[in-house]
Amino acid sequence: MHATVTPHSFSRALALLAPLALTACLAPADLPPRSATSATAESPGLLPISQIIARAGDTPNTPRLTAAPEARVAALQARAASLRGPIIPPAERARMLSAQTRLR
Repeated sequence: MHATVTPHSFSRALALLAPLALTACLAPADLPPRSATSATAESPGLLPISQIIARAGDTPNTPRLTAAPEARVAALQARAASLRGPIIPPAERARMLSAQTRLR
């Protein structure tokens, strides 16, 4: 099957592709910076692993992460059990199914 190119389809394609072609001509220096602070910010430096480990102990989540996992496991299992129930309550499901047969 051969597609026919009409003047209308050609002008439409040109209108869509022209802005894309023009943006490809821009150099990265011509584009504005992402933000005022990103233009002047220095790249982050590398830290020794000992400093990273020392900082990791100071987070607000440290007690939760270092506590025994049994309580968290129990809470997640209870949540999973509550999610296993039916999405649509049985009475609503019965009403919907009866409407399906009634509307045929």
